[in-house]
Amino acid sequence: MPTTSQPSCCAATFTLPLTRERSSAWRHLHTGLALGLLLLLSACQTPDAEWQKAAIAPVKSGQQVQLRVLHAVNPRFPRLTPEQLRDMLAATQRTVKTHFGVEVVFTEVAESDLAQLFALLPRSIQSVSSGSIYDFKSGTGDRIKLADGIYKTLQQRGTKLAEAMAFARPYLPAATAPKDLREFSTMLARVMLERLEYWRKIRAADGAPVLDGSPYNEWVYWDALGYSALSYDLVISNQLIASAEYIDVDVHSAIRGGVSVGTTSYSRNSRYGTFVFWSTFPFTDDSANTRLLRGGEEYSPAEAAELSGMYLAHEIGHVLFQFGHPFGHAACVMNPVSMLRFREWSRQIDAAGCQIGSLPEMKPGAVSVYFNAEWQKLAPKP
Repeated sequence: MPTTSQPSCCAATFTLPLTRERSSAWRHLHTGLALGLLLLLSACQTPDAEWQKAAIAPVKSGQQVQLRVLHAVNPRFPRLTPEQLRDMLAATQRTVKTHFGVEVVFTEVAESDLAQLFALLPRSIQSVSSGSIYDFKSGTGDRIKLADGIYKTLQQRGTKLAEAMAFARPYLPAATAPKDLREFSTMLARVMLERLEYWRKIRAADGAPVLDGSPYNEWVYWDALGYSALSYDLVISNQLIASAEYIDVDVHSAIRGGVSVGTTSYSRNSRYGTFVFWSTFPFTDDSANTRLLRGGEEYSPAEAAELSGMYLAHEIGHVLFQFGHPFGHAACVMNPVSMLRFREWSRQIDAAGCQIGSLPEMKPGAVSVYFNAEWQKLAPKP
């Protein structure tokens, strides 16, 4: 999403986190509601005193940058082999070089299990951020509050109903014709929850549902990891990240049932002020639900690694340049994938057709990075 929301991937995440790709770049600015990195579009209102703008300048084309990489593994899910990880990151390097003119150097990939990674998140921050979760597992979530949250996010991002519908219409129920953003938000909340339920019927390698009682699928906790002692700029995981929140729900994430491919979020320990968390699950999973979201696309192990690497370049665009999401401009790497149709997306991107600065969302610094000053106080000392 960018959660940077925006923000994001994209991944996310917008905040836009940079994205919730949920860029994702787009996380938002209400005190106690937004989490992680808030990458907010310039059109959004000014955040209150709790949220402060990070002084981070976009890099310039022609530079070489280094990103520290961690592979966090959940043994319940398919994982990339070391060879696939190498090929994936090589595809990211090529795509970033072609589209942004930057040479990315990745450190040797460190590895940990998911429990070790989540142990870094201070309990105080986890407790605060948990209030943003729509609890679909217990059935106690507030549907009206979810729809209201989506509506507020769309308003803050200056979303136009016609453009949002043009992007989402092919993937919505037939005869869908909301008359305004409020109605559109209510419909998105319904579609998101219905499709999120599909994942509860899918089983992992251990026979248990892929969405079990652990917190690992919850986007808000991943988004908050930047306030921990995390020392990596890129966290790759085989974990399925699929959830619902009362904040920062992007259109492209909602229509696929709350699935996040990746998000760019605030990080206090990164020279770029952000880090990316990236899920390889949408590329390696072969369940009926994933194939449906891919529009029937099936990937070999080699193609899964290649496509994951190419799409990861979308998040790198959020990290290095603070780009936004040019929805509907298929030539742009920063245009979020439709559902999970990564092959379709990859065949449309064209560096010549989407140059840096050619669109408002493609201008460096299109989104800003915000952090929660109160959360910083709760974070462990460096």
